[in-house]
Amino acid sequence: MVAILVVEDEAVIAHDLARLIRQMGHIVDIAHSGEDALRKAEARRPDLVVMDIVLQGQLNGIETATVLKERHAVPIIYATAHGDAVTLDRVKATRPFGYIQKPFKESEVYSAIEIALYLHGTEQELKRHAEQLEALLEEKSRQLREAERLAVIGETAALLGHDLRNPLQVLINLTYMVKKAFNATPSPFTNDQYRQQALDFCAAAEKQILYLDKIVSNVQDYAQETPPNKRSILVHELIADALSRVIVPDNITIRTKIDRDAERLNGDPLLLSRVFANLIQNAAQAMPRGGQVKIAAVKMARQLAISVADEGMGIPKEDLKSIFWPLKTNKAQGMGFGLAVCDRLVKEHGGRIEVDSTVGKGSTFTVLLPLDAE
Repeated sequence: MVAILVVEDEAVIAHDLARLIRQMGHIVDIAHSGEDALRKAEARRPDLVVMDIVLQGQLNGIETATVLKERHAVPIIYATAHGDAVTLDRVKATRPFGYIQKPFKESEVYSAIEIALYLHGTEQELKRHAEQLEALLEEKSRQLREAERLAVIGETAALLGHDLRNPLQVLINLTYMVKKAFNATPSPFTNDQYRQQALDFCAAAEKQILYLDKIVSNVQDYAQETPPNKRSILVHELIADALSRVIVPDNITIRTKIDRDAERLNGDPLLLSRVFANLIQNAAQAMPRGGQVKIAAVKMARQLAISVADEGMGIPKEDLKSIFWPLKTNKAQGMGFGLAVCDRLVKEHGGRIEVDSTVGKGSTFTVLLPLDAE
């Protein structure tokens, strides 16, 4: 047994239709206007509405049906004496579950109601199945992401242990030699040559410590989602800060060119400084024999493009598709998190990184950041 709301402004027709529906074993309520139908639907939540298209009052049948479907997702059958194409086109937008032609015939009323209830039930069942499938898909996706995360963690742990062991061994050796020098009798540090040697030991130790810090920072940056704290940034200050984080060899020249209309962007200065420090460091490392790193900023429609170009070895075409994957690197040292971190931080700003590289000639990494959020 289902509850059906009949919406008909002619009392005789409404009661006649209600009588036919009650004979089918259903519960029937009557509304004589669109406004009355909305009130009764809110209070009693019918399973089906039989709606006259032409109604007295401020709302006609089509307008009333639209509101009912939006609020309650209730199926609608239209009752009409107008079966012309124009009328049918008007009601299609409300996706009715059927029509009953006036004057009513018992067999047609019965068929229309039973078919509408069946179709609505089927639709609801399909909707439930779709929701279940969506939930299942989301759960499987979550499990897959978790499996991938655990795989990366396992691989990272192995590489982390291997990559940290080398600089740690260097630090141990340097510490041993410094201790030995300090414990020597007489002390060698009264000699300028030994003093300089001690300073060189300290510089070498500092280099290894900075390398260890970079490894740990890159792993942490990749593992953690870091929502950017955006504000207005001067591009030349951003590049200057990035350069202050990088050790540039004496045989590397830095050239910077920032267009006048590309002097400002909206972003997190700390996160973006990490991005460009990493790109500049990579550019310098790509030129062991020296060369020039060109940093340029230009405005492109709704984007700001900041590029870092080197004259180094270039990247083989087959490696370009995987350079932003974690744990993928062609360097003798490093875990391959640098570019993966850059890619994540830029995406968190709504941007992307493009790469153009030619083996033997060099590479250009271009960071594209949106300007419409300024």
